[in-house]
Amino acid sequence: MLDYDTGAMCDVIDVTLYKFNHYDNLIWTRTLNQLDYIRADEASIVVTPFQLQTLFDVTFKRELRRLNSTASELIHRDAHSLFFLTHILSDFTNLKWIQLTLNKKRNFSRLSKQGQQDAIKYSYKVLKTTLRLTDIFPVEAISSINPILKKADIFRKSPYVRIKANVLLAKLDSILDGYEINDDQASLIGHMMDLFDYKLETDNPDILLVTDW
Repeated sequence: MLDYDTGAMCDVIDVTLYKFNHYDNLIWTRTLNQLDYIRADEASIVVTPFQLQTLFDVTFKRELRRLNSTASELIHRDAHSLFFLTHILSDFTNLKWIQLTLNKKRNFSRLSKQGQQDAIKYSYKVLKTTLRLTDIFPVEAISSINPILKKADIFRKSPYVRIKANVLLAKLDSILDGYEINDDQASLIGHMMDLFDYKLETDNPDILLVTDW
């Protein structure tokens, strides 16, 4: 098996910004005024990671420099959307689009308790991902499990399929429960399932699953 960062799967995410939060509203209005965005619906717009990073670099340089020099134990007090969005842009290396959704609730808080300390819980949802089996398995391993994945009706005539995360996980689980496979094949299927952490399971994104015939 090959080393793989599951953050590399993410293609499109949806980030919630709050109208009555200073920096959230600033990011929203600057995006509307300065970027060439796509309108998704009344409350949401879509931009590229490059556009958003450029906006931050030009407009919020001082704020980001101050945050990067803040001690970790003080992040809960000083961190805001600029900090978390910058880290998302850095961590999700294959991100293609970011949907920004404006929430107009007056009463909200990103603070949550983790033990005895306050922590920031930042709200985003993974909408679309791509998982290429060639990124996680050698060719021999893919050849071993391709017939099983076809038998489970995951792949049909094409070496790619669009499928919801919960549907894929259910099909993979059924392979482990009811199919006659050897230990190596079971390990490969189990590794595919392990790529989906709690965040991806609950967000249930659309997956473009790609194999190699």
